[in-house]
Amino acid sequence: MLRIHFSPQDWERLRVVSKPDPLWEIVLSLYMLGAASDELVFGQWRQKVLSRMAPQTRMLLDVVPPEGYSPDFLSPLVGGENPEDGIAAVLDTPRWRIVEDLDLRFGDGRRPSWTVALARKDSVAVRALGRSMRTYFDMALQPYWGYISQVAERSATSIGDAAQGPVAPILRLRDQRSVRRAPRTTVVVAYGNDQELDLRGRGLVLVPAFFCAVNPVTFHDPSLPPVLLYPVGHKPMSFLTRAAQGTGPTEEVLRRLFGRTRALVLRTLRDSVRTTGEIARTLDISPASASEHASLLRAAGLVASERCGNTVKHRLTPLGLEFLYQAV
Repeated sequence: MLRIHFSPQDWERLRVVSKPDPLWEIVLSLYMLGAASDELVFGQWRQKVLSRMAPQTRMLLDVVPPEGYSPDFLSPLVGGENPEDGIAAVLDTPRWRIVEDLDLRFGDGRRPSWTVALARKDSVAVRALGRSMRTYFDMALQPYWGYISQVAERSATSIGDAAQGPVAPILRLRDQRSVRRAPRTTVVVAYGNDQELDLRGRGLVLVPAFFCAVNPVTFHDPSLPPVLLYPVGHKPMSFLTRAAQGTGPTEEVLRRLFGRTRALVLRTLRDSVRTTGEIARTLDISPASASEHASLLRAAGLVASERCGNTVKHRLTPLGLEFLYQAV
């Protein structure tokens, strides 16, 4: 549990921002790559990113493990949506901070050689870290940043109305006059481990986090500016599919490629797995026709089929999703 200690000044300085933070999203998405959680939402993205990560980018996986501590200096809260500002702040981190954070990350264990050089603030290692972060952001996050921002802004807009959720205990108390006047109020929030956060009049910034899996996240070092990243919540389907909705081929293009009915079969499988009978009923065609169209799409590698008892279920393959939504 995370115990956050508020004073009256902290309630006055409580702030909810509407934009995701690029550097925090880099770190949280790296956790998501290793943790293999929320497979339905992030599995397609995870598979794509891992297959495209260049060796120079995989160095980030050395410092951000699948779980546990990652260096605080990798996620400076500088504001704005330009990752260059945050990356510049990371590269400008004082040497003592880098040393302390890397000691916490690796302890007495074996360290990758480049992190040893980074602890010395060797210019080659520093530049390599910057290039790795830029390359990773451009490949893994930038193509979807518009959608990531939309989801974050929606979450921030509705957060005040949320009766439930990870930061609900804070929101329920923030407008209570008796609480705001109390010398000290402690709010307990679900967290990955036991930690204390004494705000000491500095206030608290609540930031929506797209790649935050379940519980909120904050800095390990309580002396750093108080910030709490909270999960935005995702509908149970691939976020790549949702991000690409409305950007795929038009009906006319699909018809010219496949013919009208086959194009409609492909569209029908866009959001869910369907049986042959369900496809037939949805499109008002015979089961035999639905089976033939699904068979041809399967032969093209766009649809996968699986027999379940007396029925056959069909779904789009990753290639089918790529084609239908022109995912990048």
